[in-house]
Amino acid sequence: MITNRQFSIATIISTSLLREGKQMEMKKLWLLFLIVGLVTAACGQVSQTKASEFTEDNALSLVEDAFRTQVSLSEKPQSKKQINDKLSQYFTKDLTASFIKENIYEVEGGYITFGSDFAPHYIPFFMYDESTNVKYIDGNWYVWEERTDEEEGPVSRISGIEAVVLSEEEGTWKVSSITYELPEKIQSQ
Repeated sequence: MITNRQFSIATIISTSLLREGKQMEMKKLWLLFLIVGLVTAACGQVSQTKASEFTEDNALSLVEDAFRTQVSLSEKPQSKKQINDKLSQYFTKDLTASFIKENIYEVEGGYITFGSDFAPHYIPFFMYDESTNVKYIDGNWYVWEERTDEEEGPVSRISGIEAVVLSEEEGTWKVSSITYELPEKIQSQ
C-alpha cells in the first residue's frame, strides 16, 4: 500500500522530471531556433557576398554562357520545360518568357529555335576580346561592343552599339535585356 509520504515523494520526483523534461524541450527548441537563425543569416550573407563579388569577368562569362545556351536550343527538339529550365539559369523570368514566345517553335519531338541574325532577344555575337566592354553602373552590368559597317563574315550585324544588360534577380545576376543604347553615364565616360 502506498503511503502519503511515498505518494508525495513520487509526485515530487515525477514533477521534477516533468519540469526537467520541459526545460530540456525548451532548450532543444531554443537551440533549434538558434541553428535556423544562424543558417538563415549565413545563407543571406552568401547571397550578398555572391552579388558583391560579381566582377567584369563574371559578367563576360555569364553573357557567353547565356549565348551558348540560346544557340544550343537549335540542336535538338526538347520540352518547353527543359528549354525554360536552361534559359532561366541565365535570363530573368521576363526575358525567358519573351524569348520563348518569340523564338521557340513546335516541331516533331518537342520545341526548338531556328536561329537568325536578327531574331529577337538573342545575345549578340560578341568577340569577347579587347573590343568587348564591361561596365557596372546604377545597379546593372552592361556588356557591349561597338559595330561598324566595315566588319565582314558570315554573321550580319547592324552598325552601332549592341549591349546586354545584367540585373540581379532574387540574388543572382541574370541577363535582363538586349539593347542598342547605353545609358548617358556610360556614353559620357
